[in-house]
Amino acid sequence: MSLKKAVTFSLAICVTAFSFAQTTAREYYEKAVEAEAGANYTKALEMLYHSLQLNVKYDSAYCLNGIVYYKQGNFDLAIKQLDKALAIQPSYFEAFYARGIAKAELQDYIGAVKDFNKAVLINQTNPKLYYNLALAKAHLDDYAHAIDDLDKAISLKNDYVQAYYSRGYWKDMVGDYEGAIADYRKVIELDKYYREAYMALATTLYQHGEKEKACDLYRQAGDKGSFMAEELINKFCK
Repeated sequence: MSLKKAVTFSLAICVTAFSFAQTTAREYYEKAVEAEAGANYTKALEMLYHSLQLNVKYDSAYCLNGIVYYKQGNFDLAIKQLDKALAIQPSYFEAFYARGIAKAELQDYIGAVKDFNKAVLINQTNPKLYYNLALAKAHLDDYAHAIDDLDKAISLKNDYVQAYYSRGYWKDMVGDYEGAIADYRKVIELDKYYREAYMALATTLYQHGEKEKACDLYRQAGDKGSFMAEELINKFCK
């Protein structure tokens, strides 16, 4: 073999090896997804950095960046990354949803409601979305519409314990005591260890003159580990 041929052959081998060694933006992103799932957020951010170096229009990478920053407690940075994802893909459900949650953590409940409402326009089948929308509205004292959103969440997931409990609480707030009692009882039916529901139901019953039933529920809550129950038993049930 001539030297020229040998050099050419060797160069071809190097070029081929180099091309196979290239990592694509998608591959970096998939590594970031794996790292995020394992709560290795430092590695996830590193992989996303490399992914975005290769593709600055990678909306999913910006979205995952936002989610990772959110999980690290850096809500402002999370929102900035999610803004970038939405600038590229304006109908990005996950980005609206995640940005709404980040805004709620910053107590920007008006902004959270706006983002959750935009997410609802894209996807009407997510019960957790309606639940979070209800929480944001309740923080704005909009209990009636919060209840409406919990109705939707429960219609999509009829064993949604937290939604029943929250709906009961807000029904109590707006004076629908029978509705509140029914929801608290539903929570106990679904989860007999949900001691907060025993406490809430007991308090509602006590306030409406049903002391014996209330005290029985306080005792059940105490048996399930509620420290407050013992205090209320001593105060109201002696």
